[in-house]
Amino acid sequence: MKYALVTGSTKGIGLAVSAELIEKGYFVYMNYAHDDAAAKAVTFTSGKYRIVKADLSASEGAEILSKYILNDGIKLDCIVLNAGTTCRKPFGQIEYDDWNAVMNVNVNSSFIICQKLYPVMEDFGSVVIIGSDMGIYPHAVSCAYSVSKAASHKLAQSLVKHFAGRGIRINAIAPGFIDTEWQKEKPDWLREKIENKIALKRFGTSKEVADACMFVIENSYVNGTVLQIDGGYDYE
Repeated sequence: MKYALVTGSTKGIGLAVSAELIEKGYFVYMNYAHDDAAAKAVTFTSGKYRIVKADLSASEGAEILSKYILNDGIKLDCIVLNAGTTCRKPFGQIEYDDWNAVMNVNVNSSFIICQKLYPVMEDFGSVVIIGSDMGIYPHAVSCAYSVSKAASHKLAQSLVKHFAGRGIRINAIAPGFIDTEWQKEKPDWLREKIENKIALKRFGTSKEVADACMFVIENSYVNGTVLQIDGGYDYE
């Protein structure tokens, strides 16, 4: 059996990626930080999954999650680092702890997990970091989010040579505006404004991002790339 870890995976993109992996026969370690209700709502009939609660906004969370998998004594074929958070406070009101929480979830936890779990990854495995278009384009609302996602793209590329000796590939996916819980809270006028900046005139779906993720996992020659999936954002 193949084994995978997907962080931030009880809803949205992470849940869609987990569903794809389970459908393809993987046993998936899923993860979440706070939303117990969403975790309890996860039901895959195959039973090939386990949900681990670990808050990645502090380094201890990444350590707890890594140790849980290490203690299970399995070999991972795939890691998808999807956990993400943001801070929408005005620039002048962002506190040091606010900034650090975003960096910990979006960048630092990915580094720690890659470092701790590298020894138990199968040769020729795959690591995918879910970044964001907002790590490529300036983000008007959240400076911390934009900077952290740019850093996550560069982390993926920087780790390529460290993993290459064992044939492990590492890539980043940069989704644009996807219809997750975050985006569904936006008022209609703002959604329309964003859609008018997208060539395809719509938000993407979690399934479309999951499909892109599976392409990167399964294609044995994709390595060190940042793959945008955004419907042609900023083409209008």
